[in-house]
Amino acid sequence: MGSKDIQLASAGEEEAVGLIQKYIDKPFKGERLGPGDDARDLIPRGTRIFLSTDGYSIRSAKLPWRSLGDVGYSVVAGTISDIVSKGGIPYGILVNIGVLGDWSLGDIDELYRGIRDACDEYYLKLLGGDTNVSSDPWIAVAAIGFSTAAYPPSRSGGKPGDLVIITGNRYGAMGIVSLDGIDEAKKHPWVIEYTRRPHIELILANIIATYSKLFHATMDVSDGLAFTLHTIATASNISIEINEIPHHPVELDKYCNNNPKCIWDHILYGGEEYGVVLVIDNKYKDLVIENLERYEVPYVIAGKTSEPPPRIVIKDYGEVKPHRWDQFKGWA
Repeated sequence: MGSKDIQLASAGEEEAVGLIQKYIDKPFKGERLGPGDDARDLIPRGTRIFLSTDGYSIRSAKLPWRSLGDVGYSVVAGTISDIVSKGGIPYGILVNIGVLGDWSLGDIDELYRGIRDACDEYYLKLLGGDTNVSSDPWIAVAAIGFSTAAYPPSRSGGKPGDLVIITGNRYGAMGIVSLDGIDEAKKHPWVIEYTRRPHIELILANIIATYSKLFHATMDVSDGLAFTLHTIATASNISIEINEIPHHPVELDKYCNNNPKCIWDHILYGGEEYGVVLVIDNKYKDLVIENLERYEVPYVIAGKTSEPPPRIVIKDYGEVKPHRWDQFKGWA
């Protein structure tokens, strides 16, 4: 039996932490505290500091086709997506885990390989964290980022007459999971491909930070596009009219037999796509579009905003209800 097969109950916390520390970054130039110390010190990389945290039950995050490494990667991506959508460049993360005593050192290694993959993909420093035992395994990630944005956009700054842009190109795949179930979803390789590990458009943070005053409201799409649109509309007290469908896998059209309602249902009620809804000053449309195209960020000019009451209306579909995954209620 290899060392990675040893259960944590036998290996102990010290050995598990020693394994984890090989994935943790050393101090950057000028920083003094590193792996194994009681805290980490950072030298700020921007004039504004952004913080975000996210957590999951590993059981709920581990789709049948997701490895523990995929789960680790996904939770990191979800946490930094919030920072990116506000114009922040994620810098580093802390990871806390609670796992079963009968997990093996190999399980821990697999989970942290996925976390390390996300750090390498998005230029993050893995700063440390904590380990715990739990009867229901969980993972929580806290992230810090920096920005030069003078006016980081909130959810509530949208105004009537603004333009609505939806970035990202994975809408619909997670909708198969949420609306049609795991058994149906795993029949389709494209669903597995697009939901195994999310993708974040990191460059979008630079665009938002550079032109932050032009972005009246922004929010990432983590709990489904319908929920994101409704949240912005309600917080900003505006109506949103959508006329163009977001980018989505071509396989979704075939899956739905080109039925527009079916396509829209799956696009609206998925989650973890981590595109960003941008509500921008219409006068500066050309400048924003020029930058999105220059940096090859997939986007659609989806619609516009109008006077209250807050609601979402989609052309040839109708009014949208804000269903989302609720951690306590399930689909609500």
